[in-house]
Amino acid sequence: MSTPNLQTASALSLQINGEAVQTSSATLADLLSERGYDTTQALACAVNRHFVPRTLWAQQVLQPGDAIEVVSPVVGG
Repeated sequence: MSTPNLQTASALSLQINGEAVQTSSATLADLLSERGYDTTQALACAVNRHFVPRTLWAQQVLQPGDAIEVVSPVVGG
């Protein structure tokens, strides 16, 4: 009898800016930190095309198949 791989079982499959990723993060805030985003800088996030205010990032629970968009302003022209 084999023991299931807990890391694989807890990993979520989702997309960030169109890229398929696997994550063990439970919330949007955790995902942003895991992926190396500097959350002290200007960022805007949407989950499944719905804007998520920064104040709710820690409460936004991720689900398998979620499509996350993360955008930041570009300076210059």
